Amino acid sequence: MFKYNCTKRNLYYNKVIALHFEKGYGHSHIAKLIPVSEKTISRWICIFAEENQLRQSMKEKKSSARISGSASSENSEDLLSLRRELKALKEELAAASLRADAYDEMINVAEKQFNISIRKKLAPNGEEPA
Repeated sequence: MFKYNCTKRNLYYNKVIALHFEKGYGHSHIAKLIPVSEKTISRWICIFAEENQLRQSMKEKKSSARISGSASSENSEDLLSLRRELKALKEELAAASLRADAYDEMINVAEKQFNISIRKKLAPNGEEPA
């Protein structure tokens, strides 16, 4: 946390942090109450804020991991609606595939029965003939 052990820091650090974050006092106001320079107070507040931001982000990551592990009721509802939509889309795809197979077979039967070519024949290189 700090590079060296300082008597003033040991005496006043927690008071400075409490006055700033709990009472909302500014650097100059705290410097009038506690015998520490404004620059030192500013540095302590920055250090405290950086450390707590890092701790806060770590806590948020842990809590988001717990939430994703045990889905909330809102997430469960979203998941259920997505599963329903997926099931409906799969059924729609199966029906469309069946329909395409039926049309393909109908063309095969018509080509055989009437001895005519209904589908366009592709040239050997994969392009349509001119």
